[in-house]
Amino acid sequence: MDILKLKTRARNSRGKEYARKSRAGGWLPAVYYGAGMDARSIEIDVAEFGAILRAGKASHLIDLGIGGEEGKSVAIVKEIQRDVITTDHLLHVDFQHVDMSKKVTVQVPVEIAGVPVGVKEDNGILEHSVHHLNIECMPLDIPDHITVDVSGLGMGESLHAGDLSLGEGLVLKDSPDEVLASVLHPTKEPAPEEVVTEEGSAAEGAKG
Repeated sequence: MDILKLKTRARNSRGKEYARKSRAGGWLPAVYYGAGMDARSIEIDVAEFGAILRAGKASHLIDLGIGGEEGKSVAIVKEIQRDVITTDHLLHVDFQHVDMSKKVTVQVPVEIAGVPVGVKEDNGILEHSVHHLNIECMPLDIPDHITVDVSGLGMGESLHAGDLSLGEGLVLKDSPDEVLASVLHPTKEPAPEEVVTEEGSAAEGAKG
């Protein structure tokens, strides 16, 4: 996996007014922390970070360029705080330092591949609700994504996290019973209820 670079600068002040001015200037508040080191308040280039998110690379290693020595401030994104109403509006990002000689646990995107047999032949509905899996591995072994082949699923069948072959060096940290995809029976729409008008009821009553 490539190590992405992100422009950062020290955050020397706090408060809503300072944060507002920083965001107006294209900077987003963040914190960088790790084992055995003091947490550092920083700001990141919001345009560059937005491009990383849009490219689906939030799980990649990111060099924050702190300290001036390349490769010494490599981190992973641990948390992104967003506006509860406008979710594309970022508020704050937490970065955790990565020791390149030790394993890390990261969220890796899940990508669905194939069309299930139960969908093609029986008009089933594919349900896919898990979009990330927690994987433990060495930093340079972090995969871009995990491909989940659902083409063999028949009607009423499910694929679980424990069914995946992740490859050497990758360890699943979620429950193996986690359902990744299922083929469900199509729901039948209820038959429309017969509507009887007052005139119709009266007419039936007259006939009776």
